[in-house]
Amino acid sequence: MFYTSDQLKIHTGVHTGKNPFSCLICEKKFSRKNHLQTHSLIHSGEKPWACSECPKTFTLKSGLNSHIKSVHTKERPHLCELCGKAFATKREKDTRLNSHLNEKHYKCSKCGKRFSKQENLRYHLKTHDGIKDFKCSKCEQSFVNPSKLKLHNLRKHAEPCERRFECIFCAKTFATGADIEVHLRSHVKEKAVFCDLCENSYFDNSGLKHHLRRVHDS
Repeated sequence: MFYTSDQLKIHTGVHTGKNPFSCLICEKKFSRKNHLQTHSLIHSGEKPWACSECPKTFTLKSGLNSHIKSVHTKERPHLCELCGKAFATKREKDTRLNSHLNEKHYKCSKCGKRFSKQENLRYHLKTHDGIKDFKCSKCEQSFVNPSKLKLHNLRKHAEPCERRFECIFCAKTFATGADIEVHLRSHVKEKAVFCDLCENSYFDNSGLKHHLRRVHDS
């Protein structure tokens, strides 16, 4: 329920799937202007929210609140319905629950690595056998699955007109929004991908995934 029709109109934009507010740096789109303004802080490098218990600072207040609950308080009110483990925040609990729901039932017989989909296991097994069926038509590289080949073409062989994401600091161009976002963080030293289970942070999702596997076994 809302006090004014304008507030209702703004809210309904969330349900329409329309995202009229676009970031000028990475072109990520948002349904509300205030969401765009919050996102823009990532590119500014500013961390105005300081923890009173330790030296860490955060770009967003939500990041600070999550940090305080996870690191500096002993309250764990959110229980995982499947394993009973308690967490400080609902986000941490949901992450744990999703890990149960996306359990990796398919195990590689050669290295023990597990996968949630049989197709992914099939592609993985090819790496052990050295089989790379998907060959690049522009260079000698080949890949175990089509998605890796597509990403390779975007990153290595994109035409100048396809590299539409330009860095505002060094003018380097990129073909994907994800690549320039990671690149921009290296300029501002911003690690905007946070671990929900501890206080670590990373430049991109690949760093977070490696951390989750190595430290939290998830």
